[in-house]
Amino acid sequence: MKIGIVTPQDPKTGISIYSAILAVELQNLGKDVSIISPNNSIDKLPIKHEDINYISPNNYVPEDYDITHFQLANSNLHEFQLHLLDDHHNKLKDMSNIITTVHDARNFDTFNLKCSKCYSFGLNLSNTPIMYPFDIVDKAFQRISKYLIFHNNFAMEEYKTRYHLNNNSLRCIPISAYRLEDTKDPNLVDSDSDDNRILVPGYISPFKGQDIILKAVSNIDDNFKLVFMGKIVDKSYEIYLDSIIKKEGIQDKVEFLGFVTDNEFINQIDRAKIVLIPRLISSWLKKTTMYRFRKFLGLDYLINHSTSAVLTMSLISGKPIICSKNQGFSEYINSSRGIFCEDNVESWRSAIKFLLENPEKQREMSENSKIFANNTLNPTMIAKRHIKLYNQCL
Repeated sequence: MKIGIVTPQDPKTGISIYSAILAVELQNLGKDVSIISPNNSIDKLPIKHEDINYISPNNYVPEDYDITHFQLANSNLHEFQLHLLDDHHNKLKDMSNIITTVHDARNFDTFNLKCSKCYSFGLNLSNTPIMYPFDIVDKAFQRISKYLIFHNNFAMEEYKTRYHLNNNSLRCIPISAYRLEDTKDPNLVDSDSDDNRILVPGYISPFKGQDIILKAVSNIDDNFKLVFMGKIVDKSYEIYLDSIIKKEGIQDKVEFLGFVTDNEFINQIDRAKIVLIPRLISSWLKKTTMYRFRKFLGLDYLINHSTSAVLTMSLISGKPIICSKNQGFSEYINSSRGIFCEDNVESWRSAIKFLLENPEKQREMSENSKIFANNTLNPTMIAKRHIKLYNQCL
């Protein structure tokens, strides 16, 4: 079976890890795998990929593959894939071997889609009314795909209801839990056993609400270090976060690492005692005109159906998780391996304080996380589920 995985492979998004893991596992299972991606991203995969072919988008020919698997990222990363659809639309819509993974968080930054060619393509999809900005992407891929894959059932059901789709075209396959090769970064200092590092991985955005986390820890007296690991996507939000840190006097307890390498990512996960994964909407953001406009268009609610590759990598590393009470997360986290929080400061403060004061609970959750990840989110097993779906297209 010859499989073409179409992905931008941008290392600043979760999709690069997801696509790379799937490609390597498919290759290990004896499949002929090619990755169709921009040339400037070929050497940025974080895992070994010597035996995988790389194809420039300009050289993609649909008939060359038994299966073409599109994997969608956020906003402007759709542009490369939409251009590919535009170039091959007539062929792709008549084929029955196209599958698309619809990442549930894809709509958060939909207004970053600025390419006029993409808008023209979406607006000219025959008999396809465009109601919202994300319809340009969603409906284009619905038109060509035999199957649409989602990472949790809540996201799948929401999507089905929104577009009045039938179950025959929808499938749910979770994100695999994969631990990257841990080559120690010599620039990192090993932490001692008493260092209570609380890690918040992922890009920093008012749609994740890291300001609520800062307010939550401001009244906790325990010894800890709150570490944010990811790019800050909004300069104004960065200024707001800095003002909270100064106001609460917690400068010595907070650290921002920015975007990190894959090795450093693993090292930081290893050093952490607790991992926080918020899906909150900042009170600062709610006051902005753009947020109110997005809410009017219905662009705020998909946060309730989110999943996260950061979450699954934290589970396989054996970390207790504190996360938002999120329907998508509920298929990966339960009370034996984490704590769900309501969308308020008090709930997050209580959860963080509880785990800091109960190291035995940390150890119990850590072990349960590893067991769940190894048994349910095993990357080889998930690759086999993809192959089973691919076979249904042949």
